[in-house]
Amino acid sequence: MAAPDALLGKTFGSYRIERRLGTGKWGPVYMAIQTSMNRPVAMELLSGPMAGDEAARENFVATARAKAAVQHPHILSVYEADQADGCYFYTHEYVDGLTLAQLLARGDGLSEPMALQTIKFVSQALAHLHHHRISHSIPDVTDIYVGADGLPYLSNVAMPTGELSAPQEEIRALGTIIRTLLPGGRAQDRGLQAMLMRMAVTTQGGFQSWPALAQAIQAIEPKIIPADAFKLSEQDQAAIRAVEEARKRQKMQVILSVAGLVVLLGLIGFLAWFKFMRPETHDYSDDMVQIPAGQFIYQDGQTVTLPTFYIDRYEVTMAEYAKFLAYLAAHGNPTDYDSQLQPAGRSHIPHDWDIYYGRASSSFSGYRTVRGVPISPDCPVFNVDYFDAYAYAKWKGRRLPTEQEWEKAARGPSGNLYPWGNDWDPKKLNAGGDYQAEPPPGYKPAVDGYTWWAPVDAFPLDRSPYGVIGMAGNVSEWTSSWDAGKTNVVVRGGNFKSSAEQALATSAIKVYPEHVAETLGFRTAGDNPPGK
Repeated sequence: MAAPDALLGKTFGSYRIERRLGTGKWGPVYMAIQTSMNRPVAMELLSGPMAGDEAARENFVATARAKAAVQHPHILSVYEADQADGCYFYTHEYVDGLTLAQLLARGDGLSEPMALQTIKFVSQALAHLHHHRISHSIPDVTDIYVGADGLPYLSNVAMPTGELSAPQEEIRALGTIIRTLLPGGRAQDRGLQAMLMRMAVTTQGGFQSWPALAQAIQAIEPKIIPADAFKLSEQDQAAIRAVEEARKRQKMQVILSVAGLVVLLGLIGFLAWFKFMRPETHDYSDDMVQIPAGQFIYQDGQTVTLPTFYIDRYEVTMAEYAKFLAYLAAHGNPTDYDSQLQPAGRSHIPHDWDIYYGRASSSFSGYRTVRGVPISPDCPVFNVDYFDAYAYAKWKGRRLPTEQEWEKAARGPSGNLYPWGNDWDPKKLNAGGDYQAEPPPGYKPAVDGYTWWAPVDAFPLDRSPYGVIGMAGNVSEWTSSWDAGKTNVVVRGGNFKSSAEQALATSAIKVYPEHVAETLGFRTAGDNPPGK
């Protein structure tokens, strides 16, 4: 009989160890509760002979620091490194799910839609590391998770030093992992199988770059991953069933009504109730802030001068974006607003829009949740790619802000680290303090009050010197700035999963223009005030 784990129930700093998850490179890995934020985290401990080795301790801390500098939607965030009672540890984002190694050990595999989704998300994460020249190890089956939310995640594989592997080598390694998880080691879909075969080739004929792989994924994705592939939680399914039962009862009452006048009055009353119960929405789309011409401090101290411009006070909401979609539908879905770089045949309907906006705009208040998370039409629009944001802005007679404009609007002329000043305050913004991938029943966010999205006007203290709201949290935002090769677009600002470092007004990442995420939205800018 194994001896009980002496660390279970022990508290290190603000972390209470709950259960052991396994063993990592440095020692045991635990699930712990960060008591100051009441959120689960994964805790990696330095143990054994390495704990007494000064060089090993320095390497451990350096590795944690390198990982903490990485910000990407599909890479697990590292929160902090610390020591307590002589133990060195660092904590990172906890995934309620299994690694691919654990799936293999159970005799399970991946469906073809999940296999393609995994290739897509992991390749985007690795492309991000390559683009920023971040040293990292090549992932294996222990580094890729499938969460309970049905989404793949990549462990933070950043390292403090080391040569970057060639993209072809990492693409081959990723393809090998996926084939291992497919029944019989191959895909039934011919397009996916052909792509996997190309991933195995590192010479001519294989994928020579991440953008080349991304194009192949995009070509076969509509066939393999249908639009309704999103799976609702049991809580959401129960809400749907309750609403459907309510609708059936209402229908039966109408059928049994025998008096035409009563039916008419009942219908009028129902319509009035329906309108009354619809969620209240606001239209902030013409509320823009003037950013005066002049110098400002950019990034690490550069002085940049910009002319006068205007920027949305708030992030574009779901309700505002819905008006854009309604206009497109009513006018035969014109392409007048599309970017010249946009691939042909794409719509501007966000991924799973019918589910998310359908929930947010429901007349039944109990239905306005997704996976246990409240959602409203005043929450920022998300799951939009660069081309969606570009088209909306052009439809409004505007454009997306450049990354310099975005940073000036967020930091003010003096170069604040955060919109409100230089001191971190987790209560002033919607960041990762209360984030939960799947909030447990009865969970009450205690730091900023929101587990995921918040209405765009919910955090008036996340305010820049010019009066622009929500630039440090809620959702990250597209800009109009591309990298030199016109491959990636700059995204600015923190989001509801961000740490203090990731929410800095200087923080920036570069992603493919087709990238979509529940943490990514936008706001518009212009050279003239609204209506001019």
